[in-house]
Amino acid sequence: MDHFKAYNDHFGHVAGDSCLKKLGRLLQRQTRRATDLAGRYGGEEFCLILPDTDASGAGVVAETVRQALEELAIPHPKNGDRGMVTLSAGVATRFPRPETTPEQIFGEADKALYRAKQQGRNRVVLSAPV
Repeated sequence: MDHFKAYNDHFGHVAGDSCLKKLGRLLQRQTRRATDLAGRYGGEEFCLILPDTDASGAGVVAETVRQALEELAIPHPKNGDRGMVTLSAGVATRFPRPETTPEQIFGEADKALYRAKQQGRNRVVLSAPV
């Protein structure tokens, strides 16, 4: 979530936890197959593991979550001129190889997330294909 520390500082941790739970529920709704997994990665960062999903499909899912959170219109006066909670997402996909590690995939998603933040937040950025 964008500027989540500022949200927590403004509204308090109870409200912050409530906001995190709302995002968690939105993510959980996107896990439609038995192999899909939504999880909290740390702080205000979450992940969706979507096996057998290409970059385009993963991007669509991330954008669906971003829009759904925006539609909730959760007030966030410390989020610039937007005034509500928004989401930036980095998407990474890989064809499985024996040498590929989860850390590599998370690292690629993290780089894409930072590009989304640098580009103004409240957006989805896909990692470069590998």
